[in-house]
Amino acid sequence: MSTKIIKSVLVFNENQKIAPRFLLTYVLIWLFWHNQLITTFFTSNGDFLARGNAALASVAGNHYILVFFLTCLFFGVRIGYHFLKQKADDLMEEGKSTETYAGSDQGLAKTEDIKRLMTMISELKTKLATSKEREEKVIKEKNATISKLLSLQAELDDMQADNTMLEKSNEALKAQLVNAGHLVL
Repeated sequence: MSTKIIKSVLVFNENQKIAPRFLLTYVLIWLFWHNQLITTFFTSNGDFLARGNAALASVAGNHYILVFFLTCLFFGVRIGYHFLKQKADDLMEEGKSTETYAGSDQGLAKTEDIKRLMTMISELKTKLATSKEREEKVIKEKNATISKLLSLQAELDDMQADNTMLEKSNEALKAQLVNAGHLVL
């Protein structure tokens, strides 16, 4: 039982926000406890050193131990308050379900919102799947069209090459015919 309490206190201290430093708190409490030091410094006459000496002389007795205990008490009360607050919050949250909170209609509205969001997500998933299928289909059609276009381009190039060869052979034959016609005449 005691180890459980010690572990919970350690976990609590690790999760806390940074507290004011002990030394700074000690100095602030000391200045508050010995407020006549500050008031005498500002109300006395003279230069800075004279005012400082008057302020130090106004403190009748320096209560270091009392200020130290007040500082420890401040930190103890602070830690105790935050520890008890955290434990109370943990007990409140673990003991009640969403529907038993004050304003349980808000809990139900939240669950309805969650259900609505889940249906929207499932609808979006189906729309995404159909759009992916359409996109894949369009890509396949585009690839088929491109391959068909490339094959037609290759055939056209072959025909142009054949046409060029036929034109050259036709010109060669015409040239032979013209030479043969000149020879016959």
